[in-house]
Amino acid sequence: NAAMQLVKAPKQFDVLLTDNLFGDIITDLAAAFQGGLGMAASANLHPGQTSMFEPVHGSAPKYAGTGRANPMGAVLSSALMLDTLGHAEAGRALEDAVARAVREGQTTPDLGGSLTTSQVGDLLARTVAATARS
Repeated sequence: NAAMQLVKAPKQFDVLLTDNLFGDIITDLAAAFQGGLGMAASANLHPGQTSMFEPVHGSAPKYAGTGRANPMGAVLSSALMLDTLGHAEAGRALEDAVARAVREGQTTPDLGGSLTTSQVGDLLARTVAATARS
C-alpha cells in the first residue's frame, strides 16, 4: 500500500524507512517525480561515522564517455554532502544552479534539453561561480 500511496499522494511522506531492496525500488519510483534517475540525489548517513553521497543511478557505466549522462543527480548529492558537513549556503548554491538550469531548459536530453554532460557541468560551475562573486 505504501507504493500506491507514494504515487497517489506523495506529499504525505516526509521520510521513508525501509531495507535496501525495497529502498532501491521506492527510490526509483520516487525519482520519476523529479524528472528521472538523472536528477535523484541520495545520502547514506551514519551519524558520527563515514557517510556516502551519490546519485541514485550510481555510476551508470553504460553512459560513460557518451556525454549523455545527466550530472545533476551527482551535483545535488554534493549539495546534500555540503549541507550535512555544515556548509548549507554552499549546498544551496548548487541546488539553485540546478534549479535555474532546469527552469531555463539547459539540460541533458533525458530532461528534454540538448546539452552534453560536460556542457551541463560547465554551466552549473559558471552559475555557482557567478553567485559566489555577487
